Amino acid sequence: MNNNNKIKYIRKNAVSKLTGSSILLEEAQKEVDILLEFVTGISKKDFIISPDREIKDNQIEKLINLINKRIKDKIPVQYLINKAYFMGDEYFVDNRVLIPRPESEFLVLEAINIYSDNFYSKRINIIDIGTGSGCIICALAKHITSSDSISFYAADISQDALDVAKFNAQNLKLNNKIEFIQSDLFFNIDKKFNIIVSNPPYIPIKEKSELQAEIARHEPQQALFAQDEEGISVYAELIKQSKVKLRHCGYLLLEIGTGQSRLIKDLINKNNLKLIKIIKDLNNIDRVVIAQNLL
Repeated sequence: MNNNNKIKYIRKNAVSKLTGSSILLEEAQKEVDILLEFVTGISKKDFIISPDREIKDNQIEKLINLINKRIKDKIPVQYLINKAYFMGDEYFVDNRVLIPRPESEFLVLEAINIYSDNFYSKRINIIDIGTGSGCIICALAKHITSSDSISFYAADISQDALDVAKFNAQNLKLNNKIEFIQSDLFFNIDKKFNIIVSNPPYIPIKEKSELQAEIARHEPQQALFAQDEEGISVYAELIKQSKVKLRHCGYLLLEIGTGQSRLIKDLINKNNLKLIKIIKDLNNIDRVVIAQNLL
């Protein structure tokens, strides 16, 4: 072994290669650290503490192959390693499901607060519509633990997505707490709910050509794109159905896209739900809309 096998040199060269392919420096550093930990089993903390630590030739080769695939095919790093993190937990992901985003944590935290403030120790039903990887419903089932009388449900139109969500629930030892249902919104669901959460597809299809290749090429189209000009067609149907599926005083929580809050408010008012509040994300963008059924 020689200096070329030391982590600090491997990391520097890998970051340089990624930034040379138009990936921003901060993002390149983050991705290289993820890939280094994946191929070596060494945590970022450990290789920062010991930058002269050497890694094996076969690990270097594996890293180089992953970097090349990342650059050539624009595959998101989470799909390269089949891992993503959400609220501190690890989830399996591949191109059957969206990669969990930090913005969705706002949705989960608000749902937990609503449960604590309104339904603590009561018998209630909670459902995640369009569950994808299952990260939202799994986080809710993990963090709402004060009562055995809560029933958790997750629905998705895609059986492939449900297979991934079930796998993640099993890994987190939550599979006995969550019932998974294949359904287009509520069409196959008879129950009513106290809390409905959803992160539906909200990108207008016309914007596909403007998206990063990592998103447009690799993440599931059905989970990304709405077919109307403003990206609200799924919201319109979801809110309409939620009006019927919400119990009295039940809550609907929706993650929304940039610039959509006014349109979603109009849909909520049209369906005689009460707008409770709108939560902004860390970039000061309206991200979560909360409504309530008072009828």
